[in-house]
Amino acid sequence: MKAAFMTGVDMVEIRPAPEPQLNPEGALLRVEACGICGTDARTFFNGDPRAPAPWILGHEPVGVLEEVGPRAVLPPGIKKGDRVFLGSILTCGRCRYCMEGLQNLCDEHLLYGYDPYPGAYAEYAAVPPIAVKNLIPLPADLPSDLATVADPFACALNGIEMLDIRLGDTVVIIGSGPIGCWQSVMARDRGASRVFLTDVNRQRLDVALGAVGTFVDEAWVAGDDNGVAEALEHTAGRGPERVIVAAPSKQAQQAALEMAAKRARVVYFAGLPKHDPVAHLDMNQLHYKELSILGAYGATHRQYRITMDYLERRRQELASVVTHRFPLAQIGEAFNTIRSGSGLKVVIVQ
Repeated sequence: MKAAFMTGVDMVEIRPAPEPQLNPEGALLRVEACGICGTDARTFFNGDPRAPAPWILGHEPVGVLEEVGPRAVLPPGIKKGDRVFLGSILTCGRCRYCMEGLQNLCDEHLLYGYDPYPGAYAEYAAVPPIAVKNLIPLPADLPSDLATVADPFACALNGIEMLDIRLGDTVVIIGSGPIGCWQSVMARDRGASRVFLTDVNRQRLDVALGAVGTFVDEAWVAGDDNGVAEALEHTAGRGPERVIVAAPSKQAQQAALEMAAKRARVVYFAGLPKHDPVAHLDMNQLHYKELSILGAYGATHRQYRITMDYLERRRQELASVVTHRFPLAQIGEAFNTIRSGSGLKVVIVQ
């Protein structure tokens, strides 16, 4: 088979590779499509010790169960030959958090596509035993390129559920990448009276509005104050009741506190780089406005299941967020598209 190997920082080669061996308790996936996640992009552009070169990335795969190990315990309703989506957060299933349905907080969680489990930028990908329980069947006519967004969409859903939007709330979403786009749609569906979207990049914001503009009331490019003035202007000086930061930016995290209304809820969805995770935040904003500040990470099995139904019902609106599709041989161009900011969701298709 052919696979895309990350051979160094910002370096990729398409090479022949042996098909993955079938684990008796695992399965083998014939890959139809695999999205490029923001985590994949950060790893490709900056490196990651969990992806030792040469390494195969890719943790948003959709494909056909080509082989199933004789001792594999598939989820109910799945069999060999089915089209499936593979959730990327690999969990122990035994710790307190797994048992309480909070698999994203598993004490021992790993990520598919990172050491020790190579990913799916390849014609075939192994489904290790730990990942078998993450297989979810696809609706028969759901296109594979759209189905790949189930993983990041489920994470976006987790952020929206954490935000706890009430009927009539004004919501500001900071960051207009795929996550911000999907959260715009969900915020409206959950009853927000107004949805505002902001970004520091005019091109990315325009692309986002082309995809989900019908769900957004106002959008603006954040200036020197990181969009605070506009947020206050559009809310008669009170600020929004709900703010979610969908951009890995310290400045955006601080701006969220400044623009939030009294007793507002602020969710930090996007993490900061692991080598520089400490932000200088004005905690008097939290104290005097009685803000609730929460984080959101990953997704649970329940949220993955909800996502598949959501993709089926909102197919037309959500498909517009997938702006670019590349064959495996052009994966380098796909990463460059992400770097340029000219697209939203980029998918590798077979």
